[in-house]
Amino acid sequence: MVHGSPNLPGIDVSSYSLTLEDGGGFIGDRASGRAFFGILDELRSPLCRAGTDPFGGKDTDDLSHKDIDKAWRKGDAFAAGLVHTSIEEFARRLAGVVRAYRSADENWAKVTRIVVGGGLRDSRIGEIAIGRTTAILRLESVAVDLVPIKRDPDEAALVGGLRLIPGERLRGCSQLLAVDIGGSSIRAGLVNFSAKHPHKLARAAVVAHAQWKYGDEKTKPSRDEAIGKLAQMIDGLRKKAGDDLADVMTVACPGRITPDGDIRDGAQNLPGNWEAKDFNLPATLAAALDDEFEIVLHNDAVVQGLSEADRMKDVRHWAVVTIGTGLGNAAYRNTAS
Repeated sequence: MVHGSPNLPGIDVSSYSLTLEDGGGFIGDRASGRAFFGILDELRSPLCRAGTDPFGGKDTDDLSHKDIDKAWRKGDAFAAGLVHTSIEEFARRLAGVVRAYRSADENWAKVTRIVVGGGLRDSRIGEIAIGRTTAILRLESVAVDLVPIKRDPDEAALVGGLRLIPGERLRGCSQLLAVDIGGSSIRAGLVNFSAKHPHKLARAAVVAHAQWKYGDEKTKPSRDEAIGKLAQMIDGLRKKAGDDLADVMTVACPGRITPDGDIRDGAQNLPGNWEAKDFNLPATLAAALDDEFEIVLHNDAVVQGLSEADRMKDVRHWAVVTIGTGLGNAAYRNTAS
């Protein structure tokens, strides 16, 4: 199997990790998870100085999605208004990113539905921002709808890995080990799936899960430490698997992936240098696991979006954006009749 393949069972990956720049940096960064908290922080600054901040002066970086959801749902009118203003500004920026992608890339120009995943989606404020973005685009006669990813964002890139593997390669198996490497955490999971219909993801489920939030560590780990920790997580999950575990494992990772499994452009938020010419993630991880598994690597936004493939059969061209540490993106074309 080829890493980062544009041709998958029933689906072509027509574009991913699209990077557009303007004078202020990457356009996608305007609508990342960091950007939302930056908007909120900017709005709170004068309120904190005046002693009227509805969050009691707590640092914005220390606020969780639940804290902000609570202010929206149960806070007074002033707190809810502050959150509403943040959502409105974020939705305006996200709509601008979508317009930029559609203007710059012919594949994005054909997209009629965009799945939104990532950590911000897993909150009420995220869902409202998604709906508001669709409304802004419709008012501008842009024929594209944004919909929240259906699966838990923490599991989507684990289950979506099944769509990287040809069905015949999974024959006789009903379990898969999958990994999702992000800008602040690494997740691994044991996925159960239908042995008869491995690509029907509605029948797939993560039955065991491990997560390492390395972004919370006082000292940022090295790349080798991260690989070692990941190997330990996988080993623990492997012990929970049955005899029908597939001998192939999927890994989702930021960046552009070469057919040989090298990572180019986009992995700068990971611990250490994952884009080094002398580093190959599939080979390094396979060696750490005693070459027990063949590893197939693809971009994390691509794999997270693939978890929605079953729900996108009614459209020809669709896409995903993942609102996390950065803004991941991918566009697809359904090829199955």
